Amino acid sequence: MITIALLFAICLFSACVSPLGPVNQTPQMPTPNASPKIDVGITSINITPDLSPISFDEAKGKLKSSESLSLNQFQKETRILFIQGGNLDESGNAERWVFGINKGDTNELRVYDHSGWTIIAWNNSISADEIDLDHVVSPAAIFDQNKDQILESSPSTITAQRDIELRNGTYTLTITSGSTSEILMFNATTGAAIE
Repeated sequence: MITIALLFAICLFSACVSPLGPVNQTPQMPTPNASPKIDVGITSINITPDLSPISFDEAKGKLKSSESLSLNQFQKETRILFIQGGNLDESGNAERWVFGINKGDTNELRVYDHSGWTIIAWNNSISADEIDLDHVVSPAAIFDQNKDQILESSPSTITAQRDIELRNGTYTLTITSGSTSEILMFNATTGAAIE
């Protein structure tokens, strides 16, 4: 008899805690015009790098910030001995600028492009006069002043590669198209063409 009473109590207790039928719940209806939520995880973002040409003035203006990256920070005197611009556009702006620097017994190349400064040890000696950036015209001024001559020397502006170097008071512009190249020279102080 105790067993029957015990079973009856267990059944009664179970009925009190478990629902006997469906509980009145309102079904969740989708909201009109609502976008479904989809877990896509981590998404990739495409960032297009800035490949627009860099002006000489921008590189020159940021040259001082490259001092902290120098290979010889103990030497205070920095002498610029040559400057090169690679892949110039029709306005004299370049893909990258290279400054040949002498600091005491150390020579280094400071390369400026869209990723910032890169410093490279240059074990070769640099024989050139020091460049005073305040007394030279920019390549943009050279291109502006001599546009007809420069463009005339570029047979196809689409395929022409223009590289410029400033050394010993002279800009040397090399225009390469296919297997041919032409060299033009300009006075670095006045911008005038050198015949």
